[in-house]
Amino acid sequence: MRLVTSMMTTKEMLDNDVENVVKIFRSKFNNRIEAQKFKYDDRRYYEVDIDIFEISFSKEKIYDNINNLISIYEEILVTISSEIDFIVANDDTDSEILRYEKDKNDIKDFGLFVTKRKISCAKPYYSSEICSAYVNLTYVSFGVYY
Repeated sequence: MRLVTSMMTTKEMLDNDVENVVKIFRSKFNNRIEAQKFKYDDRRYYEVDIDIFEISFSKEKIYDNINNLISIYEEILVTISSEIDFIVANDDTDSEILRYEKDKNDIKDFGLFVTKRKISCAKPYYSSEICSAYVNLTYVSFGVYY
């Protein structure tokens, strides 16, 4: 599976910040990791995608896998000064990004969404002083089949 983390910001992330994010991911994963920056003319938000290739999550450890990801996003939020919302899914996040573009609080069907904000219409899976994480495995399986 390819795990995609789309980091959504209102300002373009500096290349140095993207490099630091990749370093954080590489410190946790030995997989091939690629980063790409996007800003489409018809979209309000800047996007940086971090792709982790050939990653496997297991049914028995799916929540350990998700918790590991959340700890990475917390580290990024502490390290990088930008306001970042993380949209996480397997293989592609474009449909989630299009919904986010319309309403950044409409995250109910996202596999994993991590933000510093509180989303009033959803109950967080995890919450700390750094972030809140929202999980829904109904539409995003992270490569795990139940």
